[in-house]
Amino acid sequence: MSETMRNGRVTVRQRGASRLVIGGSLLLLALESAWGEPQAGRREVTERMGASVLLNVIVEPKDERAEIHLTREKLELYDAGIEQQIEAVHPDYSAARLALLLDVSESLRAETGHLLQVVKALSASLYEGDQMMIITYSEEPEVLEEFTADRHKLEQAGLRLKRTSSTKVRLWDALQATVDDALRLQVGYSKRVIVLVSDGFDRESVMSPEVVLANLARENILVYVLQAEDRTRGATRRKALKPEEAVRRLVHGTGGKAYPLKEAERAAREILKELNERWYQVIYKPQGVNPLNRRRILLLANDPTLTLRTKAEHPGERN
Repeated sequence: MSETMRNGRVTVRQRGASRLVIGGSLLLLALESAWGEPQAGRREVTERMGASVLLNVIVEPKDERAEIHLTREKLELYDAGIEQQIEAVHPDYSAARLALLLDVSESLRAETGHLLQVVKALSASLYEGDQMMIITYSEEPEVLEEFTADRHKLEQAGLRLKRTSSTKVRLWDALQATVDDALRLQVGYSKRVIVLVSDGFDRESVMSPEVVLANLARENILVYVLQAEDRTRGATRRKALKPEEAVRRLVHGTGGKAYPLKEAERAAREILKELNERWYQVIYKPQGVNPLNRRRILLLANDPTLTLRTKAEHPGERN
């Protein structure tokens, strides 16, 4: 492990991995747990044989004005294709922790003003108890503001946004660093969310999409994307996901949702409303499955007025 000083900031490199830095110093270890042994403080894997499992579920009513009444009787749950008995269903009205992750590379097809608009829209939409953190990335992720509910601090941090000319745009490294250094530390909060501003483009990440997606699912972290126009214009990329496919896998895999970046204000209102008014927890004890293995999850509502979103799979303890 070595330290290097760049522009007054200390960064620490290990095996080429990105790390969050704040101001002039390292925030905490970032990608170490993704490479080897779990870092101290990482939650224990709860999905052991015979243990109950919790699914975070977003409920979308077809009628926005309708009250939501979600019960066990209205749900069908399949784990690895095997129907499961649901133990409990209840709404979660606890406060949320949001990490706003902004691509600040010059090649992103968005004006800096659009990025600032996202900061303002989300900070203005926070509910009581919610807190947000702001992180920017291109070649390296950097913290502009730690978790806070202070709208003024968040907007001032937005004014410090600077675009970078680096050709490296390490999306997957930035996502993993956000998980390890920001959201994993929010012990006791069930609502941990990344709001990503990106077109899904990545260049030269150390972390693979498959590993990062598995870690997001394992940590039950929801990802929303405010999607900019594809800078590659749909071109096939060698050894990399197309940006649109990366966005699709992020939101589908975690139970999140994508919005056009130009609709930032509407997206901010809807995201915070979902987190605070439409977030449910479904608890069940897996039967007939091996918790060590990767398994697909299918959750259906017998009520035609409701649409449900949850993560696509349990990654298991073996990737």
